[in-house]
Amino acid sequence: MNASVLPELPPELAAKAAEVPGLADRLLLFIRQEVVLHERRQGRYSAQARELLRQAKDRAAEMKAAGVTREQGREDFLKLYNRIIDQISSRECSGPS
Repeated sequence: MNASVLPELPPELAAKAAEVPGLADRLLLFIRQEVVLHERRQGRYSAQARELLRQAKDRAAEMKAAGVTREQGREDFLKLYNRIIDQISSRECSGPS
């Protein structure tokens, strides 16, 4: 197993972990299961959807770094959402153009 994938254990934890029977086998099973789940998740969504998610996460990190609180973000989202709904509603009321 490539050690770069696993975090380095603190010495006291490594010593205690070495005493646990079957721990290496269970860790290997867990890692295999996580790889399978990851592959399923990757196949579930398109590359475009994954890219949009990555961009959204990057934007959220930028907003957090700029000091925007969750409450502010929620308020801004609701304002934009309401504007969109108002525009859709006004088009529906006026009929086909």
